[in-house]
Amino acid sequence: MPRFYELSDSFTKLGVFTASFFNFSLIYLTLFHIKQIGGTYKYMVMVLALTGVAFSSWELIARPFTHNYNHAFILFSLNTWMENSEWFLQFSVAIYAGFYLFILAFFAEQFIFRYLSLVDPIKTKLFGGVGGAIGWIGYPLVCGGIYSVLLMWSGDPDEYADEYLKETFAEVYGMDISHTPRFIFTPYAADDSFRWRNLSFMMGGGFLLTGQYFIIMLCGVRMHSAMRKELGNFSVPNRRLQKQFFRALIVQTLVPTCLFVVPALPILLGPLFNFEVNIQTGGIMALLSMYPPIDTFVFVMIVSEYRKTISGIFCRKKKNSVKSTEIFVL
Repeated sequence: MPRFYELSDSFTKLGVFTASFFNFSLIYLTLFHIKQIGGTYKYMVMVLALTGVAFSSWELIARPFTHNYNHAFILFSLNTWMENSEWFLQFSVAIYAGFYLFILAFFAEQFIFRYLSLVDPIKTKLFGGVGGAIGWIGYPLVCGGIYSVLLMWSGDPDEYADEYLKETFAEVYGMDISHTPRFIFTPYAADDSFRWRNLSFMMGGGFLLTGQYFIIMLCGVRMHSAMRKELGNFSVPNRRLQKQFFRALIVQTLVPTCLFVVPALPILLGPLFNFEVNIQTGGIMALLSMYPPIDTFVFVMIVSEYRKTISGIFCRKKKNSVKSTEIFVL
């Protein structure tokens, strides 16, 4: 069987490099050059950029990979330079999984913020100040934390799960499963009864994911309707920027959905159907490692002031030529 997992390290390192370059560049531009984005939303943009760097960097430690075998699914660490820290690596894999929920919940919050900025700008003040910052950072932290804890509790391996995967795991990866940081999900016991602890992750995790997408879809639909009614009250530059933020949020949500959620569904739900498979499914992690730089690239390409600023820097134009003639803060 091809050792696809050996290539994952290269994708991880590439993801860290590109995420650091693109995201720190975005932070620099937002802090020192972009004038049309200010207030709370400016901090949201920078926090999301820093989260992308942290997400990619943490992958170097966690080195997550997945494998599907019949009615079992294992999420484990390929880290070989911290072999004596099994519990820490298991914890690292759980934190890595929680990062995705953090990012998705953060997007849901941004949809709420942008919707309020259209229909009731005064309410966006709830996101300001120390208390507001604690709230809009705390919500995705809680969502990500719950997801990580749920993973650690429901996926904690037992003798039955280890024995079921032991031979296959050793054959494919040349590793002793009992000494590998891992989470194993086998929804059926030997007598075909349900293993409810494992199933609780699928149900609880599914509820958390669905909740964020519900917020995103609800706010997205309402924003689309509100933009037709409310944008007439904004100046032309502000109107254009509002539309660009809306498009950016839609695309930024679609990217991780296509890179991770859609490919992950057969991986997570496959064990329920007890198909006879023996597949290295960790390639999804390689795709996800490229998400942070893609996310930043999409945002920069859609929001025109970033494009103008970058063009001005590379073309060595005068500083005033890359600034808008009308300054407003969103």
